[in-house]
Amino acid sequence: MSEQAHSASTGSEATPEVVAQLLDVVADHSVDHALSDMEQMIARLRADAAEAAEAREVLRSTPAAVLREALRMRAARIEAVG
Repeated sequence: MSEQAHSASTGSEATPEVVAQLLDVVADHSVDHALSDMEQMIARLRADAAEAAEAREVLRSTPAAVLREALRMRAARIEAVG
């Protein structure tokens, strides 16, 4: 527990000053949590972008006949689901 939260929680009376300090602690925690979530999301996006770049590279070197057949198979699979 932060010193601010600890000092606010040790008092026996919930004065406006104490409650304001506790609200600051909660807000700081919420910001930290949100930043952590954003960092995780950015990491996932970077990993997805890297995976997509690798897939594009493989597709660039795939023969046209294989790509056509793959597109037909994919279209049939999508049609069967939809």
